[in-house]
Amino acid sequence: MSSYETRPSDRLYGLDALRRTALKAGAVAVSLLALGVAAPVTAQSSSNPTAADQAPAGPGGYVRPAAPGRLVEVVADRRLHIFCKGEGSGPTVIFEAGLSQYTANSTLAATQDAIAGFARACTYDRSGMGWSDPTPEGWTYADRTRDLHALLQAAGLEGPFVLVGHSLGGLLIRAYAEAYPGQVAGLVLVDGSSERDLPDFEAARGPTVSQIDAALAVSRPGVPIIGMPAGTSAEVQMAFTPEILRGVKAEFEALAGLDAATLPPGAPGALGQLPLIVIRRGRTMSPPSEADLNHRRNQESLAALSSNSVLIVAENSGHVIPLDEPQVVSDAVRRLLAALNSPDRRL
Repeated sequence: MSSYETRPSDRLYGLDALRRTALKAGAVAVSLLALGVAAPVTAQSSSNPTAADQAPAGPGGYVRPAAPGRLVEVVADRRLHIFCKGEGSGPTVIFEAGLSQYTANSTLAATQDAIAGFARACTYDRSGMGWSDPTPEGWTYADRTRDLHALLQAAGLEGPFVLVGHSLGGLLIRAYAEAYPGQVAGLVLVDGSSERDLPDFEAARGPTVSQIDAALAVSRPGVPIIGMPAGTSAEVQMAFTPEILRGVKAEFEALAGLDAATLPPGAPGALGQLPLIVIRRGRTMSPPSEADLNHRRNQESLAALSSNSVLIVAENSGHVIPLDEPQVVSDAVRRLLAALNSPDRRL
């Protein structure tokens, strides 16, 4: 068992954990621990870019890669990047990435490719992340939920949707289901965060913001804050440009506004009979630590949100299940879509 696999409490907001995940995925080995920033995970996608939003070479010779999807205006002069693949007669599948995922494509491409064989599947970059436009001042997670709704409308996608949320994305899709219940056909929570994770988020917020501020103080527009080894993908390099780091900072700052009053209801049965699949990571300490056991209990609590739910264990995965075992997520989505076509809609 590797050092990454023996640390089940790692989350995507654990920056050293994100670096280790990048190494495990075959991404470039870049250590930014002095800055508190880690290399994003990078999944290979079989798609070719379909939209050119490519910046000219900066002073250091870096060229931002073209967006794989399209930039859609959600309000005047502000665009979000969305990338859709596949076709299907059932609901469109919409992914919500985890906290500080510099591009949604970085962790979700392999899972999106797997689902695109039988359904329409779309990833998108939240405001300030990836190829989307910068985050407005003081943007909250409620604003991000409204952003997704505006994006789906502006992109011409018709609901109801199957929403797949990884990590913090699980909280965001639950908030979406609360705000727009008629637009949600079912949910898949992939090692999803819950209100029980708020203390960990809060502990990570202050140090991360301070470290990013230190990096931004010596940055140049459009230029990665460190040099990269030869062969580093342009998407990995983009993660370390000041523009993306400001987006990461904004996501961490918005955590301060998350509390019991702003989160979706977490009581058993809060989602009624809405089809719900919960996928939790299977890798643990041996024997399981108290953190492992708490995580299991938290995931069981998420499954209890609906009377029409199942809990699946991704036995060979750490926290980043869409990268470790994309087929597990793909199979869960297929199962949910099949249930939606059944007379009783039971999973």
